[in-house]
Amino acid sequence: MQLALAYRSSAVLFAAVELGIFTAVADKPLGAAEVARACGADPERLRYLLEACVAEGLLSRDGESYANTPVTEAFLVRGRPAYSANGLKYAQDLYPAWNRLSDLMRTGRPPMPPETILGDDKEKTRAFVYAMHERARGIGSVLPHLVDLKGRKKLLDVGGGPGTYSVALIQQTPGLTSTVLDVPGVLEVARELINASGYRDRVTLMPGDYLKSSFGQGYDVALLSGMMHRETPDTCRMLLKKAFDALDPGGLVIVSDVFFEDDAKTKPAFALYFALNMMLTSDEGAAHSVTEMARWTAEAGFHDVNVRELPKPNPHSLVVGAKPPAS
Repeated sequence: MQLALAYRSSAVLFAAVELGIFTAVADKPLGAAEVARACGADPERLRYLLEACVAEGLLSRDGESYANTPVTEAFLVRGRPAYSANGLKYAQDLYPAWNRLSDLMRTGRPPMPPETILGDDKEKTRAFVYAMHERARGIGSVLPHLVDLKGRKKLLDVGGGPGTYSVALIQQTPGLTSTVLDVPGVLEVARELINASGYRDRVTLMPGDYLKSSFGQGYDVALLSGMMHRETPDTCRMLLKKAFDALDPGGLVIVSDVFFEDDAKTKPAFALYFALNMMLTSDEGAAHSVTEMARWTAEAGFHDVNVRELPKPNPHSLVVGAKPPAS
């Protein structure tokens, strides 16, 4: 029954975010009637939602007044630097697809076509890109410390989505510029985020399909982050070869993704659910193992291939390799 009714907990979270409850109580604790006025809600019914938030650890209650917990205060108050509720909106948009998991098993076709979040539906695309931005901020705060890009000048960010990783690496690397390659509908939203970052003069947007578009040449870093899980083993190999050809001798490739820990593809559990989510929302998506990605990187011609783990509980790993220097 706990599994069957688990959706109720996330529904409480989604409703509280949509109503702006955590923003309403950010400045000071409020009673149910005051929260209802601030959120435009019915006070009698809202009290039950507030108590559900207390039960879930999202709010605390002292007498008749409700206040944020440290986590909601940090991440769910609108206007705060670490506000992350757009990622929750994307998770909410996935509800209909997950309800058709059995259909996916029978037909092999994603119930949510990938175009839905890649440009066709502007609202869902915006929620998707902002969700990726918010998730990438955490990884982006660590990524520059795991890969030394000192002295490198030109980054190619393949399937770069919101451009968050490009901005994070530029902030840490004097003289670095980036080209973000992604589909037009995604880059339309990415432009807002990059402009707001203050680094628009060092980021170039390249609309295209990374499977078909030329990567060009002359780069000394290629980042393939959070997109290999949408591809088959054959297309992963092809993309690594395209990255190899786009790099100057001595160039660096960085593959960042959610990976299984080995070729058995049973652990960690997060990767299992991640793979199912990709199957629900993309034609070829799943999750690869870090061991096979390292092999494919070496097969593409990269040397000194190694795996670097991001700090837990972050589920991402990096596969890093170098193009041999000119002989």
